Amino acid sequence: MQLSQESIIAASLEILNKYGLADMSMRRLALSLGVAPGALYWHFKNKQALIDATARALLDDFFQLSDISIKEAIFTFRNILLSYRDGGELISAALADSVLHEEVIETLISLDDTLSYAQSANLIHLTLGSTVMEQTQQQRAEYIGDTPTHSWDALFAQGVDMLLSPPV
Repeated sequence: MQLSQESIIAASLEILNKYGLADMSMRRLALSLGVAPGALYWHFKNKQALIDATARALLDDFFQLSDISIKEAIFTFRNILLSYRDGGELISAALADSVLHEEVIETLISLDDTLSYAQSANLIHLTLGSTVMEQTQQQRAEYIGDTPTHSWDALFAQGVDMLLSPPV
């Protein structure tokens, strides 16, 4: 197999889904691709660059959204994060990059010009925080055999409604 950014990102998504972000190491990635760890550095200067590229790949469908409501868009964003183990944590780590952070916010604003920058940013931050909490609690529940006591879907929908409601 020819080593490329695309093949590395695909392998990183597989590792993320199987082991989680904490175990998405350059060493594990190189092992899964059958290459020396140094070979990855020809394509990504460090793990943060890999995280950023992996996040961009994960968010590709989100960046292509058009002609849908803000509510549909933010639920799409959430579903993308929930579609991978530690997806919320991965995107949170990548959004430390202010360029990517702004692109995500601007994607929402482009769907509805009445949406303020603050509303867009807070919708993204609500989604990140609630997704990380939901995924963490799900993993904990699986580990200890517990069951969550509330509906994350309902809580998230209520939070979105609150952020989109006109101020009183």
